[in-house]
Amino acid sequence: MNDIADRDAGPALAPNERPMGTGKRWAILLGFAALVMGAALSVDHKNDARDAPPPNAAAPGPASTPGSAAAPVTPAPPPGG
Repeated sequence: MNDIADRDAGPALAPNERPMGTGKRWAILLGFAALVMGAALSVDHKNDARDAPPPNAAAPGPASTPGSAAAPVTPAPPPGG
């Protein structure tokens, strides 16, 4: 035989110590998740693409906006022409 069957199951606790409950485990897990989410949301990306032109810099008018199905507006011909 081997000595695995003779071992106690689980860690040994002090006489007045109780095992951690599932509520405390969930509280620790949620606290850690809140900490990670707070760190992820605090990252500032404003200066990441400083050299890129603004998104509407090359657009000649409102008809060339993405998703617009309207034709570009052409100026009216001069009168008497």
